[in-house]
Parts: sequence; structure tokens; C-alpha cells
Amino acid sequence: MSGNEFFNSGSLQVEELAKLVIEGLGKKSPAESRKSVVETSVWLANITTTDGTFEHDDVLDALLRRGVSRELLIDCCIPDAARILGDGWMENLRSFGQVSLGTVRLQGLLKSLSLRWGDAAFKADEEGVFLIVCQSDDHTLGPLVLADQLRRRGYSVNLMIGASDKALLETAEKGDYQLILFSCSCMVAFEDVKKVSAMLKSRVVDLPTMVLGGPIIDLLEEDDHRELDVDLITNEVDVALKSAAIKKPTFHGIERAS
Repeated sequence: MSGNEFFNSGSLQVEELAKLVIEGLGKKSPAESRKSVVETSVWLANITTTDGTFEHDDVLDALLRRGVSRELLIDCCIPDAARILGDGWMENLRSFGQVSLGTVRLQGLLKSLSLRWGDAAFKADEEGVFLIVCQSDDHTLGPLVLADQLRRRGYSVNLMIGASDKALLETAEKGDYQLILFSCSCMVAFEDVKKVSAMLKSRVVDLPTMVLGGPIIDLLEEDDHRELDVDLITNEVDVALKSAAIKKPTFHGIERAS
């Protein structure tokens, strides 16, 4: 289904919403790929919220046949599709159930497209990143994209989502990490980040640089910054890596999921 077919199949309101958000899509993609990226993002937003049968493998095959690279699918199309779903919910054009279902399906597609790390444990002798999403944070699509981006660059990443304080502490103590990244999306989860970061600061010897990122940054005020015990707050990955003095690793080649 093309982007134009999506517009024709939806209500006038959904069509108008798509036209409004489409100008903001694909901005991170190269100019020569932007049209395909935008069309694919709109297609994903539609197909993942369909009322009909959703066959993951069939959708994945159709997605890969659209001619967009896996990197752009992960970095642009899936996040942009999630944005379309979120905008639809905010405008009361999509139900919470539709958005929740679509997000779960997008996350499933992301996992299938991502680098294959099923048997690749964190390697303590490499430049390591510990990526944390606290228990009260329900938004995990962004951290999954970030983990894939870092692994594509050659970094060893240990991603923990919704782990207990005990598990986070044990992991931080055992791994030879050069950087700890907190991904946070809301103020409720921010309270957990404050608690966990303070715990790690007080309990872990030779703690590496700790950085906070995610949508929460746009919600924080100056008082919130003072209450948080991290070294840096940024959504710029290169800035975070530079703050921890992590050198660019040597890329040895990575097997991709089929």
C-alpha cells in the first residue's frame, strides 16, 4: 500500500492530519531517499493499526521490498510511523488501543530489522555502554533504536529495560562500562532515574560518566536539573560519547537478521 492509498483509505480527518505531519517526516534521511522514507513511514502507521489480520513476517517482507535501507527503516521510518500514531491519538483520530497495538507491532518489526545480538553478551574488554530504561517508563522504541545505532557503530551495548534496582546495581558493578546512558520519556520515569542515578553514584566504585537523554529533556526545568545526579543531559549521541572519552571502535563486521 502506498502513501497515496493510505490517504484515500482513511477518513478526511486522518487525511488532513497526515498532510500536516508529513512535512516533518524524513528530515533525518538523505534528500534522495526522503520521498521513499516518508511514504514508508505513512504505510507503516497504517498497516500496523489495521483491523485485518497482521502477519508479522509478511509485513516485514513487504517492508524490505520497499527499497529503503535497513538503517533508514530503523532510524527514520519506524520512529516517524510512531510519531504519526502519537499525533493521531493527540488529535483524537486514533484510539488508545490502536496506538498501543501499532506501537507493539512497530517494536516487533524493529527487533526483526535490528542487528542480531541474541547470543552476543556485553564484552567487558570493549568500549562499553550501559543503556538503562527505568521500570516506570513505558516508551521503549527510542532506546531500542539508540541501542541499534550504537551497535552499528561498533560499541558493545548492554540494554536493560524495567530491571530492578538490584539488577541495575549488580550490572553496573560487574561490567567495565565507559558510559551509562539513561533514556527517559516522562516525569514519572524521571523520578526513577533520580533514584537509580543516586544509588549508582553512592554504591559503585569508579563509576563511569552518566548521561540522561530522551524526550524528558524537553520537559525538565532548572530545578529538575539540580535534583538529578548525572554528569550530562543531552540528546546528542556524539556529545554523550565524547563526554565519556569513548574512542570510535574498530568495526569488525556484524551479522544482520534475515
